[in-house]
Amino acid sequence: MGTEQSWVRYWRDGSYPLEAMQAHFFDHVYAPHSHDTYSFGITDVGAQRFHCRGAAHTSGAGMVMAFNPDDVHDGRAAAELGYQYRIVHIGPALVRDVLTDATGKGAAAMPLFGQPVLHDTTLIRALARLHAVLSGPADPGVRDECLTAAVLAAARRGATRAPRLRAESASA
Repeated sequence: MGTEQSWVRYWRDGSYPLEAMQAHFFDHVYAPHSHDTYSFGITDVGAQRFHCRGAAHTSGAGMVMAFNPDDVHDGRAAAELGYQYRIVHIGPALVRDVLTDATGKGAAAMPLFGQPVLHDTTLIRALARLHAVLSGPADPGVRDECLTAAVLAAARRGATRAPRLRAESASA
């Protein structure tokens, strides 16, 4: 593939089960694997093709990949130019804590994402802010705000089974 070089940057939060990665791949192929986290990836450049839940999917620039914990998936570039993406991995217990705080009730129901590819600008913005905070020096309060915004955006905008949040309960 010419002189193109793949690269990867990885960050892990010291306080929470929260990780972030940014990468640009040209010919890298992910073998089938899963994560024990919710994983949300934003495709920034190019497109990536993957299999998940028995079907083939493509995530192009400006799309979000949403994987439930233990979703088996693979991945590769959809074209020769490769792809660049950012991904955030959030532990299920942390997602539950954020949603429980937001509902104001007991343990919140866990969201499930029925579609592994989403196109939602609100969700993309929230995930991009969280990724930016995780990949640089940030105040823990800002990190927590961005984490809450990203989890709530994901639950409201992409989940097929989303918990009722406090504001929604009050208006119902």
